[in-house]
Amino acid sequence: MAQPQPTLGVAVIGYAFMGRAHSQAWRNVGAFFDVPAVEQKVLVGRHAGEVAEAAARYGWAESATDWRAVIARDDVHIVDICAPGWLHAEIAVAALEAG
Repeated sequence: MAQPQPTLGVAVIGYAFMGRAHSQAWRNVGAFFDVPAVEQKVLVGRHAGEVAEAAARYGWAESATDWRAVIARDDVHIVDICAPGWLHAEIAVAALEAG
């Protein structure tokens, strides 16, 4: 008997235009692709009030302002970088190092 696949926790870093677009994609990915179940764990942004509002609007379980703390979490398996392009390398390298 096949083992059930675990649900993968997703964090999106960035909540403006691309964060909004990727939030929509994460909400609907299972309707279009045969992928493991995902859970929208945390939306990350610089401004606490604004990212909290965006998280509630886009279907995230919570919001945060410290992406470094988020990528270190055991319940985050996928880090989706939607921050400005010049930040991608730093975040991606840190996420890889965090596992």
